[in-house]
Amino acid sequence: MSFNEQFQQFPIIETERFLLRELQPDDAEEYYNYFSDHEVTRFWGYDSPKDVKTVMNTFVRFSNAFKRKEMIVWGISSKTTNKIIGTCILGNFVRGSMANLSYNLAREQWKQGIMEESLRAVIPFGFHHLELHRIQAAVMPENIASIHVLEKIEFKKEGLLREYSFGTLFTDTLMYSLLAGEFKGASVIHLADK
Repeated sequence: MSFNEQFQQFPIIETERFLLRELQPDDAEEYYNYFSDHEVTRFWGYDSPKDVKTVMNTFVRFSNAFKRKEMIVWGISSKTTNKIIGTCILGNFVRGSMANLSYNLAREQWKQGIMEESLRAVIPFGFHHLELHRIQAAVMPENIASIHVLEKIEFKKEGLLREYSFGTLFTDTLMYSLLAGEFKGASVIHLADK
């Protein structure tokens, strides 16, 4: 399937413990609860949402960006509870070339291998289904946990961008990337039935 065909309906990806799915209005409160935590947003570059209504508007923007083929925002949903505990995002697509990767996770879910498991499903989708050549991730040098996750999934550090635009901030930023030719992960991912 081509890049454009991947945007005909939202791709739901299944991992061992999680469904990566489109965010729904019923998810707004959980998203607000974890994304209002300063520790979660400390390295995000944007302010926390003001309230649940702001989150609902954000979900509409995510949906519209998907329809315009600009971004895919997966909510990480526990198979046991169906609650959203984080997100994985591929966006700023240069078709046939590259995308930016970003992600976040509720603080009480840290250090359980959740983000590594989720990204090991999202990245093959980017390379095999979207046919990307490069996936890159920008990370603040102080964000040791995120750097650790990127290195575990084989991303390579390219260098330091000085006072780079990171959300609403200008801060030194490390750039990591993974190229299709370097990718050694799964060639098949499980796209869940709708």
